[in-house]
Amino acid sequence: MKLNDPFGRMEKRHQTGYESLRNSMQHGGIDTAEAARDVIRKTKIRALKLVVLCLLAIVLVAWLLPDALLGTLCVAFLIGVWLVTWTINGERYIQRYIKEELQNGSSN
Repeated sequence: MKLNDPFGRMEKRHQTGYESLRNSMQHGGIDTAEAARDVIRKTKIRALKLVVLCLLAIVLVAWLLPDALLGTLCVAFLIGVWLVTWTINGERYIQRYIKEELQNGSSN
């Protein structure tokens, strides 16, 4: 039993997330390690674009509605935390996909 996940809920959630990503990658024809690494690069670029959009929205709200800036910053913070978590988990799942599916599959 793990102290930080005593009932295994997070482990089950990560396993479900990985299986979903693995199925998507296989259906999408991602069958080489380089193609999977390209997905990681594209995901990071997409995340960066979303960060820029959030920053632009914050600037726009600060300019148009300065009284709503605190609420906008709170929402932007939550989006930022979600985005970082999503990107890290996605990269972790893709690295696992490369290790378990692509490298083992190519050695057989």
